[in-house]
Amino acid sequence: MKLWKNGVFHTMCQEDEKHHQMGTHQGYIIGFDDALLGLSFDEEIDLEGAHVYPGFVDAHLHILGYGQMLSRILLHGKQASEVIHLLKQAFQGSLLYAEGYMESGITKDDLNQISRTIPIYIRHQDYHSLTVNDAVLNQLNYTSDTGVITEDIAQKAIDLIPKYSIDALKTLLKDAIKHLYQYGVTGGHSDDLYYFNGFHDTVLVFEEVLKIHPFRTHLLMHHHTVKDYEASKRIWMDQSIYLQLGAVKMFYDGTISSETALMVHPYRNRETYGMRVNDPIQFVSYIKYARSLGLTVAVHVIGDQGLDESIDILKNYPPKKGQIDRLIHTPYVKKETLLKLKGMPLSIDIQPQFLSSDLPWALDKFTVAPDLMFPWKSLMETGLCISGSSDAPVEIPNPLLGIHAAVFRRSRHDGKVYFPEESLTRFEAIKLYTTYAHIQSMKDDRGYLKPGYIADMTVTRDDLMMMEESKFFIDQVVMTIINEQIVYRDTHKS
Repeated sequence: MKLWKNGVFHTMCQEDEKHHQMGTHQGYIIGFDDALLGLSFDEEIDLEGAHVYPGFVDAHLHILGYGQMLSRILLHGKQASEVIHLLKQAFQGSLLYAEGYMESGITKDDLNQISRTIPIYIRHQDYHSLTVNDAVLNQLNYTSDTGVITEDIAQKAIDLIPKYSIDALKTLLKDAIKHLYQYGVTGGHSDDLYYFNGFHDTVLVFEEVLKIHPFRTHLLMHHHTVKDYEASKRIWMDQSIYLQLGAVKMFYDGTISSETALMVHPYRNRETYGMRVNDPIQFVSYIKYARSLGLTVAVHVIGDQGLDESIDILKNYPPKKGQIDRLIHTPYVKKETLLKLKGMPLSIDIQPQFLSSDLPWALDKFTVAPDLMFPWKSLMETGLCISGSSDAPVEIPNPLLGIHAAVFRRSRHDGKVYFPEESLTRFEAIKLYTTYAHIQSMKDDRGYLKPGYIADMTVTRDDLMMMEESKFFIDQVVMTIINEQIVYRDTHKS
């Protein structure tokens, strides 16, 4: 047994419920404070006044995609001239790939100046678009005046890139998990099974790595992998204590930056409304197939019209009793859609950092602003469970940044606070990444610090309920604990 002492344990059951000592045994919490009197412990860990929360969980990210990003050329925050200079420096006569590009006018002509015959890929920050050179377009047999391609065509271009070896995939996964530990993340719900080496090999990579690097991993199954799942004869959900197979991931629309999210009103520059990534007939066929296997679905939807339409479809094809589907993103909402959401068997995975990243530039995309933007308070008031996530590698998978955005709603571009009436309290925002992030795991022993619950914990230097705003941007994580084991310790702070 282990005694964790001299800490402040925030149970997340009630906002003011705290303890100062906690006992654990064989990966579970056994009690607090006076309940531990008379017990004999094999090990005592002095937390030196640090604050302890249930382990942070990222409810929607791409773990392998994040590991891949860590190994690539990064373009975040760089202007067009800087991007071109960086690409010229990096080009070695073989395929060139860079990530994190924010649209700044670069076209295929710019990339062709580097090479017309060697493939060059610039992945946009929304991960739904690419800018590529003629070498890639020729391989695709596709014409684009600018070299900008989106959605299915962008994915076909990605599919042209040679696959990783199994060992290389394991390295990507290990690197990603080690970085997630540093942010206090003990688990994540990830969409990776379609984008790398196929269902079978990718699941095996997770199984092997998680034996050595524990991480509570819940894998969504992209709709293109469901036949492979069915053929595998694997059970749904628990594969091990660290791995689950979850809902069938499908796309209803695209993104705002690509102007492919399906909106009620047209976009300002092109006077288009966005797109349905899958036409309604195809979308319904994916849902029916999932239901035939007893599975839930996870729907990517960003536009307000896309959300309204996808909800109507899900109402016509509900999951089995006791199951809940999940919506991913939902930043723009019609007022009447809130009424439709009430009582539905759904949870919603939001990305609070998108507000700080997307506003105010997203507002310039619209001819008419959506009724509600990033309406987290309103969504909570529907009674649905709302979980917090980063969509890494789109955003940094640091829950503290998400908690900050959910509470303060401050743009990192202009410093303004947008729609403060939709702000969450700190307690609510922390629960996005602790209690609520576990709803889709279908487990009743996680998300709180309580006897009988798993001993996954995130330890921070300061009290997240009380610390000043600026401290959310300072490294706070002292320790990350999974299954009672310390997987990360910042020796400078503990």
